[in-house]
Parts: sequence; structure tokens; C-alpha cells
Amino acid sequence: MYCEQCGKRIAETAKFCPYCGNAVGIADSVQSQQSVKREISTPPSLETKQGAIPASLETRQESTPASQEAKQEQKYVGFWARFAANFLDGILISILLSPSIFLAATSIRPEGLIVAIAAFWGLDILAVVILLVLWYKKQASIGKMAISAKIVDARTGKAPTKNQLIGRYFAYLLSFLPLGLGFLWIAFDSKKQGWHDKLAGTAVIYV
Repeated sequence: MYCEQCGKRIAETAKFCPYCGNAVGIADSVQSQQSVKREISTPPSLETKQGAIPASLETRQESTPASQEAKQEQKYVGFWARFAANFLDGILISILLSPSIFLAATSIRPEGLIVAIAAFWGLDILAVVILLVLWYKKQASIGKMAISAKIVDARTGKAPTKNQLIGRYFAYLLSFLPLGLGFLWIAFDSKKQGWHDKLAGTAVIYV
């Protein structure tokens, strides 16, 4: 081997250089001993605890903000916004029924009046069918679409079933009967549900 200080060749077993007196092999042995001590003093379990995060903790950290965000996004539509949406729907239904109303108002003969009444009920049924189709396909009427609202299942927040929507429509009658109290209930309910919503298990939220 060679001396690290003077560069001259010396014996492999020499501990000191005979030319310059430099200590040979001591620095290397000291460094190797220090590295061995560090490896022994640091257990593998400690490195795992310091560097790794359990998968369950990562899952909790990721899922918690998502669930909170989903809850914050679900905002119920209040009374006046729903009143405006229903008012717009009423105008559109009136426009649809206007031909039969005009025919009934201008009809002189009884036959014409019968035709006007039949046309009125036919268009009224058509309006109901259109409304139910919109509820099922878009989860909203045209008025609710205008205010960016939709009908959801009150328990799951997902789209209601056909039976829920049909029941919701016929439950309108119950909300109408006591002077519209079932609709006024929206203003006081915590989830802004009318009586028809409670019976059908639905709610109206902003998109």
C-alpha cells in the first residue's frame, strides 16, 4: 500500500510510514467503527416510525376533508327561491293551457265548450307528464333549473326514485289544502321541506 501523506510505497502491515512518520490505517478504522455504532444505535423500527405514515391514517386524512366538503355543498333552497321557481312553472303551464282557455272563453255553442274543456284537461295532463319527466330526467322543473336547484332524496342526497317523484306530485294536494300551509312550512323547516317533500322523502338543494 501507499502512504496517504507522502505517497511512497510501504509494507501492508505497517502502522506508520517509515519516510514521513504518518499514521497509516487508523483513520479508516475509526470511520468504520463510527459507522457501525450509528447502524447499531438506530433501530429499523425507529426509521419506519419517523419516515412512514400508516395507510389508515392517510386514508382518514384524505376522506375527512372530502366528506366535510360534500356536507358543505348541500345547501337547501329556501321558501322565496322555491316560490319564484314555482311561479315561473305556473306561467309556463298557463301558456300551455292558454289555447283551451281562449277556446272556452270565445265558444258560443255547447259543442265548442265541451271541446274546450276536453282540450283543457288534455293539456293539463300533458303538463303533468312533462313535469314528471323533467323531475325524473333532470331532477328539476324548468323553474328549478332557472335557480340552479334540483330535487334529491332527503336521506341519501341522490336522485329520487320514480315512486318518490309520483308521490311527491300527488302530495302537492295535501300542501295546498290547508290554505297552502304545506308550502309555507318550507320557510320554517330546518331542511326547507314542504309537506309534500316530507311525505315523499325528498328535499330541494342548490346544484
